[in-house]
Amino acid sequence: MNRPGGSEAGFTLIEMLVALSVFAIAALALMRLDGYAISTAADLDARAMANLVVRNEAALTATDTGPIARGTTVINLSNGGRDFVVRKTISPTADRRLVRIDLVAQERSSGARSAMTMVKRVV
Repeated sequence: MNRPGGSEAGFTLIEMLVALSVFAIAALALMRLDGYAISTAADLDARAMANLVVRNEAALTATDTGPIARGTTVINLSNGGRDFVVRKTISPTADRRLVRIDLVAQERSSGARSAMTMVKRVV
């Protein structure tokens, strides 16, 4: 509809509805992206904590001066307020002076895992 001045001003109702629907779709996409970012950050945090636990166990194993018992042991421990299950498997290598040690730490609540393999000299 033309105004007496000869120019149109403002938006029609259809234009406003289209603009609002485009804005709503963009807002929903951003909300889903935010949820994904939060869950990814939580997963990375759990993995980093499991990695810290497995590295701590590797340091303890490397510096342990006691006898080395071959086989698998399972240790339940708490670190940073989280519960972990650490599985340590010690197996012989081709060189009798060395043993292979496989460490796996898994957080009980999230299931985040970290693994490490190391070699230790047997005295």
